[in-house]
Amino acid sequence: MICACSDKDSSVEPGCACDTEFIESIAAMDWGDDTTFVFGHKTPDVDAVTSSLAYAALMRSMGHNAVAKVSSPVNRETELVAERLGFKVPELMTSVPSGTRLILTDHAEYAQSVDGARDAKILQIIDHHTPGDIEDADSSIYVRRDYYGSTCTVIRHLYEEAEVKLDDEVAKILLAGILSDTRNLTKSNTTRADTLILKELQEKLGLSTDSLEKLFKDMSEVAHDYSGMSAEEIFLVDYKDYDMGDFAMGIASIIWYDESSKEDLFKQLFDVMPKIASEKERDILFAKVDVFKPNTDPETMGEMPDLSVGSYILYYGKEGLEDKAKEIAEAAFGKSVEEGICYSAEKLSRKTDMVPMLTEVVKQLEPK
Repeated sequence: MICACSDKDSSVEPGCACDTEFIESIAAMDWGDDTTFVFGHKTPDVDAVTSSLAYAALMRSMGHNAVAKVSSPVNRETELVAERLGFKVPELMTSVPSGTRLILTDHAEYAQSVDGARDAKILQIIDHHTPGDIEDADSSIYVRRDYYGSTCTVIRHLYEEAEVKLDDEVAKILLAGILSDTRNLTKSNTTRADTLILKELQEKLGLSTDSLEKLFKDMSEVAHDYSGMSAEEIFLVDYKDYDMGDFAMGIASIIWYDESSKEDLFKQLFDVMPKIASEKERDILFAKVDVFKPNTDPETMGEMPDLSVGSYILYYGKEGLEDKAKEIAEAAFGKSVEEGICYSAEKLSRKTDMVPMLTEVVKQLEPK
């Protein structure tokens, strides 16, 4: 069952038909007697972690035994914001036994889900991305999808629909997710709902604008601090798996603030891509590297210290798929500027640009 009553710029209004539908749908689920685990996607970012925490808390408030877990370790940004705001990150659970009841947040792809998800009993998907293959496999799953900038924005609306009061603990968790996933309301997919809810949470928690901006600045700095990390760790710090047509793909997203050293970074990434492809069982890998350079204009450097140079898309195909990887990459992103590298002067988003572009290209390659 899919519920998507709210559009890009709307907000849940009192008396919305979804209010009753949501409560009744949750009550009617086959909860069983065991714990239901709530997971965000693998290699979780802040939104994946916080959405699972906040939604598990909502399910408990509605009388169900739900606990948030992570399927792989959290990143540095999540660790920092959890420490600053004072909430605990979920414990690690790398796989689940067959028949385990699951709720998934911030993803709808088996490739991104906890190991064992294919044989689990998935009750719900709460997401802000395009539909994935999990829904294709089981139409009985309750799906709530709204195309906001953060899954935490969707969940804030669900608290309203469930008529569950938001406490300060959950408010901190939701604020962290929205702040991170919208990059403090600056990403192109940020909506009016994200803006209104972030302001609501900020006021509820008594955070000044300066303190919120300082928190986000520190989150951004640690998120893009790769010091002490290997090339493999850099590749995987913000990485997602996708199954597109007949191809198992993986896409890394990296932000690099030292334009002068980008060629060295590219070489290191190419060196580790075969190993990652083998370990992740991927046919084709992409690494989107958003490169920035210092802003030397004294009039604007205060507000904008770094300027975008664009997005470089590194591509790799395992043995036998080298030519196919190049064909797909160039069909999606244009002719290679170097062997194994495409380039976009406009900074690309993995979610709103790369995935749709690659999906369309792969679809066109399928036999008619």
